[in-house]
Amino acid sequence: YDPDTSFSAGRCPPHPFKPRPRADNPFLHYAADMTVVLAYYNFLDDWQDDRRRASLRHAQKLERYLPSIRERWPRQCGIIRDQLQALNALESAGSHDLDALCRAFGALLGGIFVCREDAWAPTLDAMGRGLGGFIYLMDAYDDLEKDRKKGRYNALQALAEQLPPAVYETRCRELLTQQIGLCAQQFQLLPILKETPEGQILYNTLYSGVWSQYALVRKHREGRHA
Repeated sequence: YDPDTSFSAGRCPPHPFKPRPRADNPFLHYAADMTVVLAYYNFLDDWQDDRRRASLRHAQKLERYLPSIRERWPRQCGIIRDQLQALNALESAGSHDLDALCRAFGALLGGIFVCREDAWAPTLDAMGRGLGGFIYLMDAYDDLEKDRKKGRYNALQALAEQLPPAVYETRCRELLTQQIGLCAQQFQLLPILKETPEGQILYNTLYSGVWSQYALVRKHREGRHA
């Protein structure tokens, strides 16, 4: 999309002294709303997993914004709620069906990617599904050792127990590549110019940035076992 965007400068709580540049358009408001909803559920998840009181306080602070966001975006908020429930049911049952787990979180992100139900909706939905599957697997890959120590569920636990370490690492890389490949395949169908600043950010994120956490985890594990 190419919306009309207004530009200005102003102060905000993180930067109270020096005015910072601002941009304003409907999609920035949409992204902010979706970020609040996702952050709320993420804080709740942290509270339920680790009983972090700070996470509970953060969730309570965001809770007051949810009614108006749900009124503005009922479809998206319904998808987020339903897919988190589906994901929680799978995890509570101890499922290691990676396809089903990736589908649940992928459907959540796919629903968020569809801001408008128009000609681009199927492409954006499929792109979000691929990225959502990648994010879910990457989170499980990153948290595997921590979850083992705490006796918590991890989607990749069964795979790690079944395969030798080197084979497990190769398989994880294949699974992650598969999911981000589905995302990139749809991304290429969108009318985004690579030469523009926005295009450069998106291309760099999808083809390089999403792998930064993976590289850090691999480096840490290889250094520890060296």
